[in-house]
Amino acid sequence: MQFVAHFFQKHREKAILGLLILLSLTLLMLPDTVQFGVARSTLNTLLLPVSRGVDFVDDYFSMKEENRRLKRVVASLVFERDRLLQYRDERERLRRLAAFQEEQFYELTAAEVVGRNLDRFQTMLVIDKGYNDGLEERMPALSYQGYVGRLVRVFPASSWVQLVCSKNHPVSCIDKRSRVVGILEWRERNSFDLTSVSAVEDVQVGDTLLTSGFGGVVPKGFPVAVVTKVATASDGLSLRVEARSEVKFRSLEEVFVMTDKIPWDRAIFYESADSALVESILRGDR
Repeated sequence: MQFVAHFFQKHREKAILGLLILLSLTLLMLPDTVQFGVARSTLNTLLLPVSRGVDFVDDYFSMKEENRRLKRVVASLVFERDRLLQYRDERERLRRLAAFQEEQFYELTAAEVVGRNLDRFQTMLVIDKGYNDGLEERMPALSYQGYVGRLVRVFPASSWVQLVCSKNHPVSCIDKRSRVVGILEWRERNSFDLTSVSAVEDVQVGDTLLTSGFGGVVPKGFPVAVVTKVATASDGLSLRVEARSEVKFRSLEEVFVMTDKIPWDRAIFYESADSALVESILRGDR
């Protein structure tokens, strides 16, 4: 072994050349598939560090650019939030000067749908929250798209929600654009009719229908449906208004029950940890 080590140290270049020639001859004697496999493995082994280095540099610069864009978006959202809060405060001051009722913010309780009762005349959902969680009958239920129904039966750990897609659940709605008021009644699936609308009223296709708040059961301002067709009724005195809800009632998995109203000045839009995170992003902390 000492002789081999001494010979390799003394004739290193010749020894390496000989080993490479021997390796080349061995590869030439192997089948083509084996040769390609060995060559591919060798190239992968040699090029893997280079490839990883290139990917790391690309990821670094892309993440740096994305970080800059996200900071810009966060800054814009913070400024927009501050502007909206100023508008909110100004609006509340004007409402107080006009002796209007103070605007409220809504507290929501999330509930999971655990059962369904579907028939031709009404649709019921069973949720996993009840009066042990502060729920009461007639409380409104919402989805991400807007108003979906109200609680009709409340038990200790569950409740029944009657959806707006029921024959006996009309909802007073107001046109978001023109402020025209009508009664929204379910027809089939996600289709509704807006009734009690005079022929001289301004209702157009594409208008969003919001809950009007009349009656005090359903709060004002939640979207319910979008107008899809407007025509003059056969009597010539009213409009036939058709609308469609964006809510997929038969596939709802969770709803949000409105349990309380909170004054705007006590409503929490962000937790303290969220605010601290936003400030650290804007400062550029790592």
